[in-house]
Amino acid sequence: MPLDLSNKKIIMIHGLASKPPADVTHELWRKTLTENIRVGHRQLAKSLDANPQVFETAYWADAVPHHVPDDAAYCRKLALQVDKVIAERRQIKDRFHVGMDEKVGSFFKDRGLDLVKLLAGALTVKDDVMTGFLRETELYDQDQYIADRIRAPLESALRRAWDEGREPVILAHSMGSFVSYDVLWRFAHRKTAEFKKYNGKRVRMFATMGSPLGDPSVRNLLFATHHQDHSLRQFPTNIERWHNYACLGDVVSHQKNFHDIFFQPMRKLQLFPANKKFRSIDYADLHNPFEVVTHAGNRKKEKRNPHKSYGYLAQPRLGSWIADYLLDRLL
Repeated sequence: MPLDLSNKKIIMIHGLASKPPADVTHELWRKTLTENIRVGHRQLAKSLDANPQVFETAYWADAVPHHVPDDAAYCRKLALQVDKVIAERRQIKDRFHVGMDEKVGSFFKDRGLDLVKLLAGALTVKDDVMTGFLRETELYDQDQYIADRIRAPLESALRRAWDEGREPVILAHSMGSFVSYDVLWRFAHRKTAEFKKYNGKRVRMFATMGSPLGDPSVRNLLFATHHQDHSLRQFPTNIERWHNYACLGDVVSHQKNFHDIFFQPMRKLQLFPANKKFRSIDYADLHNPFEVVTHAGNRKKEKRNPHKSYGYLAQPRLGSWIADYLLDRLL
């Protein structure tokens, strides 16, 4: 019997604005997540293949002035690197993940990788990653016209999902995670016409990947910064589950403080539904095997970028939680 996915919507929002065109970004994200799910749920993945409308991308890269999307040659090389990530996920299955009781060093040694060199290599991409990140966050902070344009695609996607009676989840990478946080906060608390109608609506899951929300300077950019009193208005009240994913060596998500900053006070305020088990999880020290696309400007640089979204989308825990959502197994 075919699986009914008519009430499901997976909304995906990317990070830094230097991106492939919207259709390429959407397809690579959709493909990576679907192939992740296929490892343990073959029939479910076939249903996703047959129902591409389940996926929607809140693409905001073109809201940034002078944005030039990656060209076709780069996109072809990027697709090959994404295929490598998918192949590793498929080959080693759940051993792709650094387990809760597993020593991080042993995990990489078993794969013939030197952890020290991997971390040193991650730092060699730090300047490029952080330069882009700081440039986009500055625009978001200082130009409200641009900030509104960045938030608009996700706001529209959520309104459509709720208006159609769907139960949305949000997968947010990097800067997309704090854009999503702001959007969810406005839907939860604003009383103007475009938000009040949705004050009681919820997202089934909020998955943040490579998120900078642990950084106080980023939190100071948010609407909620004016409510630092551990009141209901400090947090979005419309998140049923919040799972955070941080990869080893990711310079954007290096703070390990989601429990203290978000999860514990949100539980104390009873912002998660009554059954609190697994409502908030912080997955840290994950393995991101993404290799940088080689081009003229980086031939001699380190080839690994543990901040890249595709390594996050291939995480086994993310795949299993999204599968549970699609199969109506979330409690």
